[in-house]
Amino acid sequence: MDPIIHAFDLRFTLIYMSVALFAVILINEYVYRRKNSDDVQNFLLLFYALVMIVIIGTRDKVVGADSARTLVYFNGSRVIKSLSELKDVGTYFISLLARKLSDNYKVFFTINAMLYITPIVIGIRNLTGKNRFLVFFIVISMFFFKAMGINTTKQGIAFSFFFLAMTFYNKKRWLSLVFFTIAFFNHASIIIPIVVFFMSTKINNLKVIFSIYIAATVLSLVSFNLNELLGKIPIINILVEERLDQYYSKGAKVAYKTGFRANFFIFNTIFAVIGYYTLKSIEDIEEHLKYKRFYVTYMLTSAFFFLMFSAAFSDRFGVLSWIFIPFLMYPYTQTRNKMGLINMFGIFLLCFFLFLIFNLK
Repeated sequence: MDPIIHAFDLRFTLIYMSVALFAVILINEYVYRRKNSDDVQNFLLLFYALVMIVIIGTRDKVVGADSARTLVYFNGSRVIKSLSELKDVGTYFISLLARKLSDNYKVFFTINAMLYITPIVIGIRNLTGKNRFLVFFIVISMFFFKAMGINTTKQGIAFSFFFLAMTFYNKKRWLSLVFFTIAFFNHASIIIPIVVFFMSTKINNLKVIFSIYIAATVLSLVSFNLNELLGKIPIINILVEERLDQYYSKGAKVAYKTGFRANFFIFNTIFAVIGYYTLKSIEDIEEHLKYKRFYVTYMLTSAFFFLMFSAAFSDRFGVLSWIFIPFLMYPYTQTRNKMGLINMFGIFLLCFFLFLIFNLK
């Protein structure tokens, strides 16, 4: 491994471990000693958000497989003559802003890091009034958090604004729509969870959701080709044809394992079960309805993910469901009691071991 990459990974892991240490102390204070620590947590949230911005923003361009490629507009290696040529609208305008400030590529990375971390922090503060640092711990424990910060940065910024939009949906709908739009212009694939989230408000019967989940699993077992189906639907075929064709090309399939992915199916199903028991445990009507939308959206995006198993790079579609996992787990930070199968300390252990499994290879 490149020593620069190794050094970055080590720093990131040490920072995460310090967050985990504070998290377990605060959980003990809240659950077992019955003490609130919101002022301390608010400080830690802002402090570690700044630390994450610095470590991600000041990284070397060899850190992250796609880091160098994101600099094409910033360093002028790709020149846009017309906005109609653009696919990466967000990256392009961020590059223009960074270039006006400095010719140092780390300025570009830092702006990206700010646009990645800041909406998440605001979203957490908007989502809940207590134990915010513990919610932050859940988010950064997700294996996609680091990757979105240093590699798939466009998708990372899209996720963060999507996260922020979700927290405003019941409070300021117009602002939520603005953030959904910003997310879309940073990475068009985010339109899938956006559309599914809007659909989730119309679905009340969980039996329908479970039926779709099971049907998608069965279809993925027989290598159902979703691309062929979408290609026959007007308008949708225009939007997805070019992007999906490359995932279904023979060359891509040779380079990437395709077919039913038992590991991904089991992973998503574990959180489907946790989410179901959590939903059953929420008594407050308003919170129950809000959580149900998160859960339904997670289940439907998971079903879509399963249908993409026959395509190359299907994990890129898995992220569209995984981004809901923090929403499925955040209710555990709001109560001292057990919810469904586990309590807050159980969630800590789950998050901690997820980080270890995916980061300490």
